[in-house]
Amino acid sequence: MQVNNSHSDAMTQAVALAKKPHIVIGTPGRILYHLQNTRGFSLKSIKFLVLDEADRLLNMDFEDAIDAILKVMPRERTSFLFSATMTNKVAKLQRASLHNPVKVQVSTSKYATVDTLVQQYLFVPEKFKDSYLTYLLTEFTGHSAIVFTAQCATAQRISLVLRHLGFKALPLHGKMPQTKRLGALNQFKAGGIKILIATDVASRGLDIPLVDLVLNYDIPQHTKDYIHRVGRTARAGHSGRALNIVTQYDVEQYQKIEEYIGKKLDLYKTEEDQVLVLMERVAEAQRYAAMDMRESGFGKKRKRNEDGEEKQVEKANPSKKSRK
Repeated sequence: MQVNNSHSDAMTQAVALAKKPHIVIGTPGRILYHLQNTRGFSLKSIKFLVLDEADRLLNMDFEDAIDAILKVMPRERTSFLFSATMTNKVAKLQRASLHNPVKVQVSTSKYATVDTLVQQYLFVPEKFKDSYLTYLLTEFTGHSAIVFTAQCATAQRISLVLRHLGFKALPLHGKMPQTKRLGALNQFKAGGIKILIATDVASRGLDIPLVDLVLNYDIPQHTKDYIHRVGRTARAGHSGRALNIVTQYDVEQYQKIEEYIGKKLDLYKTEEDQVLVLMERVAEAQRYAAMDMRESGFGKKRKRNEDGEEKQVEKANPSKKSRK
């Protein structure tokens, strides 16, 4: 059974756990919650532990939850750690109580991308990024694409810009309720929409068999994230393409990525005249998107309700006196 921080409530999960499933899949936080709150749930007889995206789970963000879970598991077990960018973390492995670890590496190069992936870049002025993005998506009309951004607000804004331009695009980021995230992902997987505008929340762990294009609107600030992003395409022997929009502010980080993967990327040739033709329409779409963002209150302080979904917090108006 699957145990995670989705809209499934803890009581429903507790009932399912009472049936003693053979396999439990969950996030560290939710597994720990049930260990502490669900009567009868135990990991004392566990024989296999699998940590997917292990490099992420072994960092400080998950340290307390992982340590608490490992303390109630038997030392005699088989543990598997999976990651596309596993680094040599001997201290972390020792902390995870792994004995005599064996490394199994699929590729000969530690951070290699697959041969079926075409990787290219464009060097563009920062202020024209939206126009070049529109040009690229027009060039690849009909292909499925994930556009990666650095921030939630950027993903939200770009999805609105593209929709005003007539593209079927949806955002996927951490400030969306889980139900909306799942809805966007399912529509993309089913082919209802062809363009997903996402933060790095979509760079790991998603089962999307066929993605034609990965487009880095923002160059990732951590080199390992590049491997995970472009790994969304060219999977299981299929071909794919990754395009990187590089501005004057990204050159240093982009060069680090090239050094990291051991490859100089080719320039993606563009028709400048066609980009210029798009600029007026893009500017208009940007204005409408900005209005939509303001009207929705996106970016204002929010808090989570009991279902884990976010709602806007209204700020008190100091000009209004409270009535007794």
